[in-house]
Amino acid sequence: MKQSDGIHYAAGAVLLAGVILHLAGGRAALVGVPIAFVGGLLYLVVVLSGSTGSKKNNTLSPPKTEVSFPRILEKQAENEAEPEDPAQVLGRAHRKMLWGATEQLVDTLLDDAIALVRAKMEAHTVAVFFPTLDNGYMLRRYDSVSEHINTDAVLYPGVGVIGSFLKEGAKQVTLNEVVSDSATLYYYTQDAGVRSLVVSPIVADGSNRGTIIVDSTTTGKFTGEHRAFLDRIASLLGQAVFSSYMHTEHKLQHSRLAAMGSIEKAFFSNLTRKGIVGKITEIVPLALPCDRLTISMKSEENDRAVIVSVVGADADAFEGKTFSLKEKSLVSIVYSRNIVLSRNFSDDHYEMRYFVEERENDALESFVAVPLGVDDCKGVLLVESRRRDVFDESYLELLTRLGTSAGLAIEKMLIFEKANALATHDGLTGLYNHRTFQQMLADEITRGIRYKEPVALIICDIDFFKKINDSYGHPFGDVVLKGVSALLENSIRQDIDTVARYGGEEFALILVKTDAEGAAETAERIRAAIAASPFSAPAGGDVKVTMSFGIAEYRTHARQLNELIAKADKALYRAKENGRNRVEVF
Repeated sequence: MKQSDGIHYAAGAVLLAGVILHLAGGRAALVGVPIAFVGGLLYLVVVLSGSTGSKKNNTLSPPKTEVSFPRILEKQAENEAEPEDPAQVLGRAHRKMLWGATEQLVDTLLDDAIALVRAKMEAHTVAVFFPTLDNGYMLRRYDSVSEHINTDAVLYPGVGVIGSFLKEGAKQVTLNEVVSDSATLYYYTQDAGVRSLVVSPIVADGSNRGTIIVDSTTTGKFTGEHRAFLDRIASLLGQAVFSSYMHTEHKLQHSRLAAMGSIEKAFFSNLTRKGIVGKITEIVPLALPCDRLTISMKSEENDRAVIVSVVGADADAFEGKTFSLKEKSLVSIVYSRNIVLSRNFSDDHYEMRYFVEERENDALESFVAVPLGVDDCKGVLLVESRRRDVFDESYLELLTRLGTSAGLAIEKMLIFEKANALATHDGLTGLYNHRTFQQMLADEITRGIRYKEPVALIICDIDFFKKINDSYGHPFGDVVLKGVSALLENSIRQDIDTVARYGGEEFALILVKTDAEGAAETAERIRAAIAASPFSAPAGGDVKVTMSFGIAEYRTHARQLNELIAKADKALYRAKENGRNRVEVF
C-alpha cells in the first residue's frame, strides 16, 4: 500500500470514528464532533491535494505541526472531570475550569486547522478571528512568517480594508492585488509586503462565529481550488468549535441539574432548620458573586421575622436580629408578595434591607432576594454584591430553584415539627405532656447517676382551680393555665431544665444539677411571682392566683423514678394541708 493510501485510510478512519460516536447519541455524540472535524480536515487535505494518487496536485507540504488527535482526546477527557462534591459543580471555580479546558480544546482545533491551511495554501499568514461583545473580531490564533503580527488586533465592520468586506456579511472575499501598506489590514503592526489575501467566514448554526484570513506576499496567489478548500475548512471549523462550546454548555446544565438533585436530597434528608440553612450558606457563596448572604425566617406570629444566618460584610450587625414585616423594607416586600426581586441599589439613597437601625454599607451595589417557600413565603434568601448588574438569568434561575427546594423542605420540616409537637406537647399550654415528662425525667436521672449530679423534681398545682372555673368559666380557666405555663417556662434555665403539664392544673419541673435546697429557692421565686401576677377577669377586676409546690431530690429522697414522683407528690399534698401558696420539701 502506498504511503498516500495509508494517509487516506487513516483520515477516513478518524472521520468514520467521529461519525459513529456522533450517531451513538448522548455524550458520545458531542465527543464525536471534534473527532469527526479532525478526520474531515485530514480527509479534505488528502483529497484536495491529490495525495490519493492523483497527479493533479501533489505539492502538499507537511504542516508545521501534526494534527493533534490525541491532544483533542486528552483535553476532552479533562472536560469530563467532575468534582466529588456536587455543590462544587455550582461554583464559579468549576465553571471557570470547565470553560478554560474548552478554550484549550478550541485552541487545539484552531491550531490544527491553521497548520493544514498554511501547508495547503503556502500562506504567509493564517489568522482566525472570533467575535467580540462590541461586534468586532478579535485575533484568536495565528501562524505567520512575519514578526510584525499585531496580537491585540480587533477588526471592525466598516473600518479598514478588511472591515469594509466584513460589513457586507458572511461571504468569502478574495483580494488578488493588495497595494496598500499591510498595517492597514490591522493585524500587522507595519508593512509585511502582503499582496493578496482571501477571507472566509466561520459560520455555524446559521450565525457568523468568526472569520479566517489567509494572505500571501505574492500577487494573485489564491486559486479557485484554494478558496474552495478554505471555505470547507471554515465550515468544518465552525461546526467543531460551536459543538465544543455547546457540549460544555450542555454539560454544565446537566451537571447543575444533577447537583441540584443531590442538594435537594440533602435538604430532605436533614429536615432541621439548622441543616437546611447550613446547606444554603454552603452553596450560595460558591455559586454566585456574593459579598453578603443573609437568610431570615418568619416567626410564628407571622408579623415578624428573624435573621438566622449571615455570611460576609457586617455579619455581626445582622446575625440574630428580629425585624417587623410591617415596616417597608426590601425583605418585607418579598415576604408579603412572595416574589423574586433583583436589581441594582439606588444611587440616590440607602435602601433599607431589614430594619431602620441596620448598619449601612454603601459598597454593596446590587442584590437578589428569593423567597423560601412555595405558596407561602417561609423565609427569604438575600444575596448582595459589590458589583452592579451581576445577577443574570442563570443566577436567578439557580436561586429560584434553590429557594423552592429549600422552601419545600422547610414546609415538610414544619409539618413534622407540628406532628411531633402534638405527640410530645400539651395542646393548650404548649408545654411537654405527661408522657414526654416521664421519658425526660428518666433520661435526667440516668445522666445524674452517670455524672453523680443531683436531680430535683418539683410538682405544683394551681390552688382552688375548680373554683376559678366555676366562678369565671372554663375559657378563663384556660387563660390562667396558659399564663401560669408561660411564667413557669420563663422561670427556668432554658435548654437545661424542663417544665411539663403533669395533668389538669398540675405541673412538673425537672431541675438538673440542683439539690432540694436549690429547688426550694427556685420554687419560692416562682410562687412569689405568680402570687404577684393577677389575671384580668372577663367581667373586669383582677383575679389573684396562687400555687403550692412539693419537692423531692433523687438519691436523697428516692432511688426510683416512681418513688421520686410519689415523694414530690406527698410534699405537694403537705403544702396544701398547711394552707396552700407555699413550698414544701419531702
